[in-house]
Amino acid sequence: MPEPRYLRNAPLTEAIIDFRVKASAKLNAKIFMDLKPSLAAQLPIMEEQRQFQARFEVVHGKEKTPTLQGGIHGYRFKAPDGKTLAQFRVDGFTVNRLRPYTRWEALFPQAMELWRLYCNTAQPVTVTRLALRYINRIEISGSNADFDAYVRAAPIVPPEIPQSLSGFLTRVTIQDRERNITAHVAQALDASGQNQQPAQPAIILDIDAFKLGQFAIDDPTIESTFTQLRAFKNLIFFNYLTEETLRRYE
Repeated sequence: MPEPRYLRNAPLTEAIIDFRVKASAKLNAKIFMDLKPSLAAQLPIMEEQRQFQARFEVVHGKEKTPTLQGGIHGYRFKAPDGKTLAQFRVDGFTVNRLRPYTRWEALFPQAMELWRLYCNTAQPVTVTRLALRYINRIEISGSNADFDAYVRAAPIVPPEIPQSLSGFLTRVTIQDRERNITAHVAQALDASGQNQQPAQPAIILDIDAFKLGQFAIDDPTIESTFTQLRAFKNLIFFNYLTEETLRRYE
């Protein structure tokens, strides 16, 4: 079993800390505009977030052109470098951290501070979902690479079939019944190279660990739940990658 440890050059492309809530019936998303002065020092760029719904109609047997309906659902506040984002929405609050990732000990306290600001502003009724999602990009060498050298749960093709793969997508849901937490784990082959020349294919490892429930907004178990989600995420991450791959990112 690979040993969990700090990876100085972690393959993380995005870390997401997410709170889903049941909103107060009187909440108007425009109230989040008032947060701009409070966030000016760390997240000075404010952008609207809109929620759209497509409406389809069939009249006299003919389909009409679909119409989009929607309004402001929240506001996104961004750091000047675009690497840290905080989403203040009617249905919840999210912090996104893009590469380069720093450390959990830096990101999580910042997220909790912003979460308390969200609660003071939105006054949600309850928290319904806590989630921690980490999206990783494991670069591989060549299109005919042995995926088993990178991940321990590579896709299996029957030996009678040609073994050269140009793409794959797998998704499993893993449950920790003792702690009542769950993780969706997806693996995919990305051959785009993210605008690199020549293209550098990669395996995407997407881990979304979450817990459903009914939490009061000031429930002290929220922080301990995120600690459990992080431990579960780490257990999955370090056991999905081979030791050889992990050493590349130390």
